[in-house]
Amino acid sequence: MRILLLNPPAEYTAREYVDPANPSDHGLLDTEDFGRFPPLGLLYILAALRKATPEHETFLLDCIAEKVGHGELMQRVAEIGPDLVGITSFTVSMYDVCLAARAIRQRFPAAHLCLGGHHPIAFPYEAAELPEFDSIIVGEGEEAFPELVTALTSGADFTGIRGVYTAASIRGYQGQLLTDDRFLARRMPPPAYVENLDALAPPDRSVISHLDYRSIVGASDRLATMISSRGCPCSCTFCDVPYKKYRQRSTVAIADEIRACLDMGYKEVHFYDDLFNITPERVIAFSDEITRRGYRFTWDFRGRVNTVTHDSLVKAKAAGCRMISFGVETGSDDGLMQLRKNCTTEQVRTVFKWCRSLGILTIADFMIGLPFEKSAADVRRNIDFMLDIDPDYAQVSILSLFPNTELFAEAARRGLIRSERWAEFARAPRADFYLDHWEESLSMADLLRLQRESYRRFYLRPRYVWRSLLATCSWHEFTTKLQGAVKLFR
Repeated sequence: MRILLLNPPAEYTAREYVDPANPSDHGLLDTEDFGRFPPLGLLYILAALRKATPEHETFLLDCIAEKVGHGELMQRVAEIGPDLVGITSFTVSMYDVCLAARAIRQRFPAAHLCLGGHHPIAFPYEAAELPEFDSIIVGEGEEAFPELVTALTSGADFTGIRGVYTAASIRGYQGQLLTDDRFLARRMPPPAYVENLDALAPPDRSVISHLDYRSIVGASDRLATMISSRGCPCSCTFCDVPYKKYRQRSTVAIADEIRACLDMGYKEVHFYDDLFNITPERVIAFSDEITRRGYRFTWDFRGRVNTVTHDSLVKAKAAGCRMISFGVETGSDDGLMQLRKNCTTEQVRTVFKWCRSLGILTIADFMIGLPFEKSAADVRRNIDFMLDIDPDYAQVSILSLFPNTELFAEAARRGLIRSERWAEFARAPRADFYLDHWEESLSMADLLRLQRESYRRFYLRPRYVWRSLLATCSWHEFTTKLQGAVKLFR
């Protein structure tokens, strides 16, 4: 069997906003502006397939990195001639996903098409009913997808595989509320998840070694992304991480994977965990292992302020930690409490001061358009705090309301959004879909103006520009910063 794992084109990703007066203007920053990152989920599944079913031929096509659009897609797929195609997805990209699936179905009508990724987790029943697919996987596919391959090869019934569903087999679960406390409570069928992450084969990066992956805040053009844990036990009101049980890999397994990356020529590792630093002790244990092995590389992670200690930062810096991205979100204690961030502004100030003193770069992620921001002045006070903590980089997003979050439910209850829009889109994806925002007090046009203003207030400060230039250590850093500056001025 010839198996293709596909990361489809991204030409019709749902927009943040469509201005009737200027349809081409949908915000300040595009996804591409933040960089291109490997499809780790597909790489894990590819490794699992090669381990469990080595008799099959496997292929991976990352249309994003290879800049393959819908016009060129079928030429690439035809060169492979797949019998089975696994397509990853996000809900916001489902129109692209369906376009790709239809084209493959037309050319290879006998091929089995399986939909995975985040979308079947968020909308399992709607996903299973899509006519473009023969099956879906709800959850993680490293165990479920190889089992599906084995069943298809032998002609056996695959509907008994946990997490694998068809339009017919999933109907028996409709209306049932998932009562497993490891998951967000929602109406979904039993998902497939991997408990022992150390048992998984590491991502097979051999198939992407020729591709250009990069981060706008990276220090190198040889960047590897890595997952050291899965799940997030936190309960932020704007976030939907479905698996609440935190599962982590051993420090030995992580360090071994880093060794393999270094041997392939990678110089930088970006940890893509939802929450890397669940405890300071975890960061210390990892840093001690890297130091003990004498590895020389730079790394960064996404983390929370309330699980940082000065000692953990000292250890991380000594082990090569270059940068930490913190989800600060807002600049008031009341706002942090409402978002359920479990930290205070004083903690935020302290951690950013520690990082500055130790030479660890910081990214501060902020949101505007929050329910408690009633005026432009409220938004500007939020940004005042961002300027006050003075991170090395800042990202200012406009709050998007996603299904299965508390803020989405509250907005629907107040009549600010029509919650059915997402389910309708999931049943019939279309190109003109746009995201919902909290526009009770400020319109999306107002928020876009404030977003642009916020970026310019932060990045165009003379002191910041001078400090940023002095801190630039590579041609990669210089070019990415130059691209960002051009975007700001435009």
